Amino acid sequence: MGKVEIREMQQNDYAGVRTVDELTQKQYHGIDWDRLSKEEKELCLKSRASEFELNVKTGYCYVAIREGKIVGFVLAQETLPFCGTIYIRHIAIDPDYQGSGIGPQLYEAVIKRAKETGMKRITSLINPDNPPSLKLHEKTGFELIDRKEAVLWLR
Repeated sequence: MGKVEIREMQQNDYAGVRTVDELTQKQYHGIDWDRLSKEEKELCLKSRASEFELNVKTGYCYVAIREGKIVGFVLAQETLPFCGTIYIRHIAIDPDYQGSGIGPQLYEAVIKRAKETGMKRITSLINPDNPPSLKLHEKTGFELIDRKEAVLWLR
């Protein structure tokens, strides 16, 4: 496999982000995914077209690209009115590339940008039934709180 490029998300990344989002939601929901209506699936997805431009404009959303294909993404934004905090809305890695170190690379991009912009912390809600997510957050330096929230204090 080729090298992974991490870069800030752009408007023209929508199709690739949407594909990864759908693959990971299908992985998470299993056979139940196929039973959901189109509207129910849309509610599960984090890459809704109506919100995508807002994600791009935050300056904290990144994509991972390998061999010209988007294989992962992270959606993050500053939480207002709680200035100084970045909230991770979602991170997703194409199931074929999970476990290859892309998640930590995406988080490192968010962390670097957060430090550059004077943020004090990064928070993320975690599904306690998702061991890979718990491992990713621990590996990246987040403190797990009640196995539901991860916080990374920036210094």
